[in-house]
Amino acid sequence: MKKILSVFLLSVILFSSLSFAQTGMNPNSLPPNEASEYLRPLSTWFGTYLNSGTYYDADVSELFGFKFNLIGLWTLIPDDQKTFQPNPQISGVENVDPSATVFGNKASYYLGSNGFYTYPTGLSLNAVPMGIYQFAGSFYNTELMLRFFPKVKFGDAKVGIFGFGIKHEISSHIPLLPVHISVQILYNNFALEYIGDDPVNYTKIKSNNFAFNVHASKTFAGMFIVYSGLQYESSTMDFGYYFEDENNSYPELGNQVQNLSIDGDNSIRFTLGGAVKLGFFVVNADVNLTKLTTFTTGLSLDF
Repeated sequence: MKKILSVFLLSVILFSSLSFAQTGMNPNSLPPNEASEYLRPLSTWFGTYLNSGTYYDADVSELFGFKFNLIGLWTLIPDDQKTFQPNPQISGVENVDPSATVFGNKASYYLGSNGFYTYPTGLSLNAVPMGIYQFAGSFYNTELMLRFFPKVKFGDAKVGIFGFGIKHEISSHIPLLPVHISVQILYNNFALEYIGDDPVNYTKIKSNNFAFNVHASKTFAGMFIVYSGLQYESSTMDFGYYFEDENNSYPELGNQVQNLSIDGDNSIRFTLGGAVKLGFFVVNADVNLTKLTTFTTGLSLDF
């Protein structure tokens, strides 16, 4: 499991620079109720990552327009996303200290009737750098955005990303409004599947993310853009894994595949940023205040 998730975070999502080889991350050892809490910050991160970087200007071309964007993101991991409260459903075991989530570090432990158990550690991350690309075409003040990373095989894992957004400039219907205002609906999906010869390594991830925002922008001197937006967003991660119960503490659940549905802690996001347009080239940067504060920067071709 550690190897699979490391490949996914290291190489798959557009070749991040993360390095996890020395971690003790092993969700296989967790029963479903605790695996959900261990992985919930990952579901939250997916929603934060895939719902970021979708605009820098509320002005949508009245005729034909085209954009290609390269986006970099830096997501901060707060302390409350690094630990969870264990809840071993085992007779005689209670008051276990908080333990690391997938992003945390310090693992907890307990002594049960079937032996000594140590929780997995996490990736010990304070921030996650990442990137993504997207295309957009517009016509009659309406823009269609597309993100597409076709399912590619990385060793024994298949991974793909698909996302789209629809945006309409509502200020085009309001004469003499001093700012541009648009509404946007977004859907993004990430999918990973690993089915090897050893069932212990079975992993299946499907992250579905939805967002709706209203954003506004103002252009100064024909090249400087200030923009801001308010967004509602949600995320759900379906996670399949093989629960390896070495201590036989959960005889009805252990040593078989478990399928989880984990909601992320995504809800409201506020974005504030600026851009500079130099001919067909646009450089932008913004801050996104949400559960996981995220900074984005972009380089775009805008025709």
